Amino acid sequence: MADSPGEPLIASASDLEELVAHLRASGEFAFDTEFVSEETFEPVLCLIQVATRERIAAIDALAVRDLSSFWAVVNDPDVEVIMHAASEDLRICRFQTGTVPRRVYDVQIAAGLAGFGYPLSLGNLMAQALRITVAGGETRTDWRRRPLSPPQLRYALDDVRYLLDLADLLKVQLAELDRASWAESEFAQFVAAIQNRVEEERWRKLSGLHQLSRRGLEGRPPPGRVAVRGGAADEPAAAPALARRPSRGDRQATAGDAPRPGGAARLQPPSPARQERRGPGGDHLGASRSLRRVAGAARPARRGPGSDHGREPAAAAMAQCCVQHRVAPGLVGASNDLKSLIRWHGQGRPEDHRPELTRGWRRDVCGATLLDVLSGRIALRVVDPLSDVPVALEPIGPAGGRPSTNE
Repeated sequence: MADSPGEPLIASASDLEELVAHLRASGEFAFDTEFVSEETFEPVLCLIQVATRERIAAIDALAVRDLSSFWAVVNDPDVEVIMHAASEDLRICRFQTGTVPRRVYDVQIAAGLAGFGYPLSLGNLMAQALRITVAGGETRTDWRRRPLSPPQLRYALDDVRYLLDLADLLKVQLAELDRASWAESEFAQFVAAIQNRVEEERWRKLSGLHQLSRRGLEGRPPPGRVAVRGGAADEPAAAPALARRPSRGDRQATAGDAPRPGGAARLQPPSPARQERRGPGGDHLGASRSLRRVAGAARPARRGPGSDHGREPAAAAMAQCCVQHRVAPGLVGASNDLKSLIRWHGQGRPEDHRPELTRGWRRDVCGATLLDVLSGRIALRVVDPLSDVPVALEPIGPAGGRPSTNE
């Protein structure tokens, strides 16, 4: 990919159609957006950035009013859309079209599965994986103002300039680790979560929502009151709240951008300052510190419906498993996932609502081991409090101690 911005803004319908034809023929492209959301019920889309192997371009979404052909190629199942921290951009697509792309490759998720930290900002990920640094400086840009300057365009286009290269690298690494199927599963769950989340968020943003009774929220208001559900999608907020726009995930750590597939709203990732210190496997530094805090935890957890006993040993075991498998802990699960597992175990492991940690690749990484810890079949023993992996997981013998050397 060339280093220069390469092309002026796509600001006419004819130029857009030509670009869309190129994107469709390419079969894959990098995608990002710039938008403003402070003063409106729905975000105002201002700029769309795309990149293929041959071209890089920005679409002026304020000048080209009919973007239907572009959204059609974004949602085309024959075209792969490469993104980073895709939550907000997928929400834009959902607002614009009513659906989200079927084939999304999120390099942030892929990086977490390949042994990098999660969530990593795009700048950190490029520096660690590609040894490339891009300039900042336009974080406070009002993307509604025209004309956009060359530095503004360069800044925006840098969000897609290297995404294809990142995806190529991560696909190779995941294939070598036999984790390509893990990534595909995560992408599918992530996209489904966005699809299901947007409509609920829209009605929750209505002004005066807190004044409504439960009857009003359910769409059965008393005379003279307004129903929320069923009407929010068609009516603007009476008085949109002015709110400071949150940090974008493409330049800064994206702790709050989106739920992890299967329940990521619960994640509590490390701070941006800690992200700066990470390289491949660096996300496990926090796991190592957590392990060191757990000493003398080599006893089975007490059981009981709804009990959180055993949470510390389970957390230490989970951290140790993440270090061993070189998977970002923030992508595997969080405190609430452990609570769900412990309670499910205490309730007799009913099959009708298995927790996330017992499914798919998470079960292979840590779920099965955690259940053995909770059942008393595996104990934790502190072997070296100063090492990165101070805790060992050891099977418990028939008499309740470590197995003999003859076993």
